[in-house]
Amino acid sequence: MPNPFDFSSYSWQVRKFSRFLMSSGCNFAEISGRMHLLAIAAERDLARFGEAPEESQVACGPGCGTCCVLNVSVLIPEAVAITWFLQRRFSAEELDLLQLRLQELVRRTRWLDDEERLFVRESCAFLNEQGSCIIHSVRPLLCRAISSTDPETCRDAIAMVPLDGPPTVEMNLFQKRLIDTVYCELGGALEFLGLDHQPKRLSSAVLALLAEPEILEIYVSGEKVPIH
Repeated sequence: MPNPFDFSSYSWQVRKFSRFLMSSGCNFAEISGRMHLLAIAAERDLARFGEAPEESQVACGPGCGTCCVLNVSVLIPEAVAITWFLQRRFSAEELDLLQLRLQELVRRTRWLDDEERLFVRESCAFLNEQGSCIIHSVRPLLCRAISSTDPETCRDAIAMVPLDGPPTVEMNLFQKRLIDTVYCELGGALEFLGLDHQPKRLSSAVLALLAEPEILEIYVSGEKVPIH
């Protein structure tokens, strides 16, 4: 049975909430806190309005990095939240190693479109040796939107990219649409507030903020952030 959820009304509510959240906050801690509130609200709404667990059949779990070979776009507040999390959670030595991994990933994938990135199988720099995401609690909205309902089919679809082109992955469509809505309305809120609302590559954005924290001042001032 189709979910009768009113996405038009939901978009309007998220738009108001996003504008309220992003209308203030000028440092890493404050912007991260606002992104946390937005992500928590989205997860709450997903649990409240989504399908029952036995019907949604979301099969994603720790250690499965099958889809972590995709280009991921983030908005600046998301990258700020991830950077703040990393700075508080990891040592200086660990951050140095992470920056090296990010630099290498950016070098290898800078000019690759989505299909080319899938083809070369360049995994996300935020996967640890066990294949688990080290930023899972602050992961980007578009990562939260992906929710395979069949891990084997998902792996097969990704593996067949060289032969069949872009994969078709079975997923929880309600979850994808709801989180996509939050992402789009967050971008709209940033534009409304005169802040940089252009999507950035996840790796490039976090690498830039780790290396040059002063970039945040450019964002807060309303100027275009020099990240691609």
